[in-house]
Amino acid sequence: MNVQELLHKITQSADKRVDVPTAPPIELVALIVRWARDLRQWKASTLADFATVSISTVERVERGERVGEEALDRIALALGYEKGAFHEPRLPIGPEAVAEQMVETYAHLEAVDVVPMKTQRAVREVAQCQAFLVHSPGVPDTYDQDIAALTEWLDFASFVLSDDIEIEGGGDIPRRRLYNDILACVMELERRGLTVLSGVMSAPQPGLPGWNVAVLSITPKLTDPGAAKRKQVFVDRRHVAMPSLGFRAVG
Repeated sequence: MNVQELLHKITQSADKRVDVPTAPPIELVALIVRWARDLRQWKASTLADFATVSISTVERVERGERVGEEALDRIALALGYEKGAFHEPRLPIGPEAVAEQMVETYAHLEAVDVVPMKTQRAVREVAQCQAFLVHSPGVPDTYDQDIAALTEWLDFASFVLSDDIEIEGGGDIPRRRLYNDILACVMELERRGLTVLSGVMSAPQPGLPGWNVAVLSITPKLTDPGAAKRKQVFVDRRHVAMPSLGFRAVG
């Protein structure tokens, strides 16, 4: 079934009793799996790999077809949901509450174009922003110092660029050296198993129409192998509602 057909099926089931525990409609599960996979910009094969199920199983779920509970659990866990989320009976919350939850989850997200942070141009674009967001879901605490070192380098580069500071040697050579030092820090994170992406998000504020926020997306290659090919990440605009210099971790 396509998305419209799934939505029609869900609408038809909206009048069912809400005082009896029931399993989530498979059509609703199909939509959730599609949306969750799209938000991660995973191919069906990527989800299948993480869930250790076949690609055809993922495709059947996304078409709203029945599959076994074990497969549903594996897909749920791969997408960050709890075991049983896609099949255990529960009291339905009604279409209005579902709509509210969907708005709360997705309405504030904005797609930001990103690229692997492997060029001086990428570093320069990040350093020219007025604020920063570091998004590092699933990254173990053992990387905290390395990520902090990268943010300190970028903060310094932002300071140098914004104030046009003369640093030892003058000219472009020290600036290029600074960029190379930052890229070396990124390479070390990559060598240790992380993917580093960067992008710029326009986030005008009252009195600051040109306010831009640099977005750094840092994820483990082991659990997010498709990140290097990702073209966009989704940012919650509520995290950039107030101007704040420096880095702020989210997620």
